Amino acid sequence: MDKRKVIIRHSLASIIALAVFGGSRFLYNVVVARRYGVEILGEVNSLISQAFLLAGFLAFFSVGLGKFTAEFLGRREEERIKSITSVSYAFPLLGLLLAPINLQLAVLSVLRALQLTFRSFIYGLHRGEVYAYAVLLGFLGFLVGFLDGVLMPYYLLLGMISGFGLAYSMKFLGRPRVGEVKGLVKYSGWAFLGGIAGIFLIQAPYFLTEKLAGSRVAGAVSAMLSTSFLLSYMPQVLQSAIVPLYAFDYGRGRREEIKALAEEATTLLSLLTALAVFLMLLLSNLLENIFRIEFGWSFLLSLLAVEVYVVFNPLINVLSATEYIKRSAIYSLTGALVSLLLWLSLIPRIYEVGTFLGLLAGYSIIFLLVLAETRRRFGVKITSIRPFVLAMPFQAISIKLPVLGLIAYLLIEYKDLRRAVRLFLRGIKS
Repeated sequence: MDKRKVIIRHSLASIIALAVFGGSRFLYNVVVARRYGVEILGEVNSLISQAFLLAGFLAFFSVGLGKFTAEFLGRREEERIKSITSVSYAFPLLGLLLAPINLQLAVLSVLRALQLTFRSFIYGLHRGEVYAYAVLLGFLGFLVGFLDGVLMPYYLLLGMISGFGLAYSMKFLGRPRVGEVKGLVKYSGWAFLGGIAGIFLIQAPYFLTEKLAGSRVAGAVSAMLSTSFLLSYMPQVLQSAIVPLYAFDYGRGRREEIKALAEEATTLLSLLTALAVFLMLLLSNLLENIFRIEFGWSFLLSLLAVEVYVVFNPLINVLSATEYIKRSAIYSLTGALVSLLLWLSLIPRIYEVGTFLGLLAGYSIIFLLVLAETRRRFGVKITSIRPFVLAMPFQAISIKLPVLGLIAYLLIEYKDLRRAVRLFLRGIKS
């Protein structure tokens, strides 16, 4: 298997899928904010975030399904894949038991869990382009949904992706076997803890802010975070391609190749994310006009928090895709706990600033722990985060002088940027 071609093919497919799916929440927030107002924006994002957090529980086997699918392919044991798909797709349906309590929450969480399961499975098969087709289909439903109710866009987006995924996966469903399912359950326990901690850090700022500071503050947080989390589009593009390759290389005992891939991915993401932060700071006035909400300097905190998440993403995936899944989970839980404690203390006092400070602190703790662990286990060089470290002081300047900060950073990182462009173009040509 030519890994460069797989990365490029999956990345191009993911660019399409994630540009559509990842951008859908931003578009949704813009439409809701302008049509219904900031308070409704805060309330509806609170519900969606609770559903997405619950979906993390229902998609219990999703990460393990993708990991073992790729690993079995690496070992040329394709038949074993069928023994783990049925239980993975069946588990999310347990969420329907919540329908008598809260029908909207139950439906959204089940559909989101099925979508997560399908996404993980299809990338484990190295067929990321299929997921792109499903997302494009779902996005058509998303747009139609704006004609009928505030939640209908998400019902149709997630429903059409899940329906497509179930139809495509039917040929891979098989009778569960004890050995494979036991391994899936064992791995998924730790993967679930790490995954749910990560989901909590992404979704909790919305509904905790609504509970602790009210709908209006939650609406402002929704606008700034949905914009900032557009940065996570880049690691998801790369992650969808490299995580199966980590598992594939691990299945064949290629630790040096895992190390090299992790360093390259971290450096590339650090550089591209830093540039994206500068761009968003340049466009902050435009974004305020789009949402009809004043961002202020707290927008920088929001961007920095997500930037830290982006930078450690390839490194924590090294741990979760190999034998160090427990470490990955423990570090994610530690960061989530730090954020939760700070949110409970700070949000009632300093509102959205408290939300972003808590998120930044939690992600920073995970970042430091993961960096130390990957350096110890795989020898990953600290220099791989150089573009991120160099960017921070210039980003702080850019809150007042965005053009000056960007120009200064480009002058320093010009050689690395040219190298990144050459690598990508060479990968496409090959």
